[in-house]
Amino acid sequence: ELSMQCILIALNRFLQEKHGSKMAFLDGNPPERLCKPIADHIESLGGQVILNSRIQKIELNSDKSVKHFMLTNGNIITGDAYVFATPVDTLKLLLPEDWKEISYFKK
Repeated sequence: ELSMQCILIALNRFLQEKHGSKMAFLDGNPPERLCKPIADHIESLGGQVILNSRIQKIELNSDKSVKHFMLTNGNIITGDAYVFATPVDTLKLLLPEDWKEISYFKK
C-alpha cells in the first residue's frame, strides 16, 4: 500500500493553476483541453452534461441498476447511462447498500 498524498498534491496543482498542465501531458488548461472535449463528445451523442449539481441519493431498480439520481435541489436525473465525478469519501456516503457487497466497491 502506498500513500497518494504526493500524487494528490501534484494533481491539485495541475488542476488549479493556469499553466499547471505544463507539468503533465496537456497543451493547455485541463478544463479546455481535457474536460470540454469529453463533455462535447457526450453532448454530440445526445447526452447531457450537468455541472455544479450535488447528488443526494442513487435510487436503484430491483436488479440493482441505477433507476435515477436524486439531486439535493429536488431534481431527478434519469438516463440510459450515468457518469458522475465525486471524491471517494463522498461516493462512500452515496453508495447504495446493495452495491456495498460488490467487490469493485469494497476497497
